[in-house]
Amino acid sequence: APMIGEIETIRDIFEEMEMLTQHKETWFDGAWEKGREEGREEGLLTVARNLLKLGRPVEEIVAATGLETRVIQSLMH
Repeated sequence: APMIGEIETIRDIFEEMEMLTQHKETWFDGAWEKGREEGREEGLLTVARNLLKLGRPVEEIVAATGLETRVIQSLMH
């Protein structure tokens, strides 16, 4: 038969798991949203680089991507 101390430990582990499960969704949603945002920005930077290679003016790339002028200018170097 398990000792009383072991039962307490098992109960603690289950409570901890329960807490983690409840917070998992909030944590996951936050990580997912951040990943999507970073992926979107990386995509816009790629578009901006390609437009620069095609010789498009910076103002046009700003209008097309919504990126700031200084960000696009930093890609030129």
